[in-house]
Amino acid sequence: MWTGLYPPQTVFACRRFKRVLLNPPCFDAGSWCGAGKLWIDEENGEYWLTSRPRMAFEKRGYAVEIYRSRDGENYGLVTWLTKEELSVSAGKNVQSIENQQLLRDPLTGRYHLYLSVDVAERNVAGDEKRVFESRWETFLLTAEDPAGPWEPWGFTLKGDMDYDTGEARDCTIDIVDGRYLCLYKARRAGASVVYTALAVSSDGKNWVKLGIPTVNGEHQPDYFLLNGSIHAGSSGPIFIGAETLEVVNGAALTKHFASYLIDYRSLNLERIFKAEWKPGSKYEHPKYPIHTYCNVVYDPLNDRWLILIEAVDPILSREPGLNSEVDRLLLYASEKRRSR
Repeated sequence: MWTGLYPPQTVFACRRFKRVLLNPPCFDAGSWCGAGKLWIDEENGEYWLTSRPRMAFEKRGYAVEIYRSRDGENYGLVTWLTKEELSVSAGKNVQSIENQQLLRDPLTGRYHLYLSVDVAERNVAGDEKRVFESRWETFLLTAEDPAGPWEPWGFTLKGDMDYDTGEARDCTIDIVDGRYLCLYKARRAGASVVYTALAVSSDGKNWVKLGIPTVNGEHQPDYFLLNGSIHAGSSGPIFIGAETLEVVNGAALTKHFASYLIDYRSLNLERIFKAEWKPGSKYEHPKYPIHTYCNVVYDPLNDRWLILIEAVDPILSREPGLNSEVDRLLLYASEKRRSR
């Protein structure tokens, strides 16, 4: 009989493709959508979804969009914020927006919107040969309602440690037992080595960086990026989502789905399982189906699990890569089944 968190292995095994949730702003190479987070408002029966539209070269990630749904499958655009508007709020020139995280603070009831922003002095224009010249940090906005208006709080994860001076972004943030937990992409300025770092917070604004966790007690590989969701398990917080180990033509592309127990006291990630993600739709590249970003959310309104992935299109993409692929946001559903 299963106890504790519903098994991540079963969520993975029972997944079935449902539909395309969002299309990119156009279907030219280098055009993407996704990199966001799904937040479910159980009280009001609403699904809130964030996304960043992106086009190649100078335009890059040019906005954050917020969508709403009543069934978790059909979404309408509610509001958006451009990178020009964000530049004014941040007091820095934002070259691009990437990953977003949307949560509700348990103390204030206000919504937190975390944005990965490139604040390098010059725009690398999505050049895969210069991608490590970018400088990414995480900026926080807050609001009384997901529809806005959104107010700037400031930079909440800065590149202020030796291991994250180039990138402190692409967060997976969730709240477990009242504590904010964050797994994020960490890279030293000028280096190509990428790790997943761990941070904790009591209010979602002021973070304590714990460092680079080991994986099963061993040093992380030279490229190791987790992106997904964190859930409460009986043995501790549990990550479920995409595990990325490769960069292809400047893009971090994903072949595997994985789950880890987060031992934040010992700073270790203990693997629960890892499996190859095999495409379940015609919208996913057979070798590199996912471009980094994933969401794994329990849907209490329909008693199911939802998996959202930013998928690399196999037909519209010239090839997998930063400015050569086309990305859609896809929805998978995993119906719950009973243990025996």
